[in-house]
Amino acid sequence: MPYKIVTTGNVPKRSRLPVSRFENTDEWRRLRADIDAGLTPDKVLEVVLTEADKKKYNLKHRRTVARFIKKYLQSKHLPYRVRSFHRDDEGDFFLVQYGLP
Repeated sequence: MPYKIVTTGNVPKRSRLPVSRFENTDEWRRLRADIDAGLTPDKVLEVVLTEADKKKYNLKHRRTVARFIKKYLQSKHLPYRVRSFHRDDEGDFFLVQYGLP
């Protein structure tokens, strides 16, 4: 490997884009199919991740999953919003509904 001096703008960068762990789940595939099919103002899509699901998919934080869904909606310019919350007895809830954020 040759030695050379480079400027800060020419430093090699990481080429691999990270893939979200939630993107590999069956829940995401079904949710994405329903989002792409379209929502009416009276329908809400709901995903519930229990502690067992989170352990199975190695998901640690509810907010990262909510941010992933939100970024998908923004990339498609869809007028939907994401709400997420946690219930101790059931797990993490993610709601996708019609309406601006």
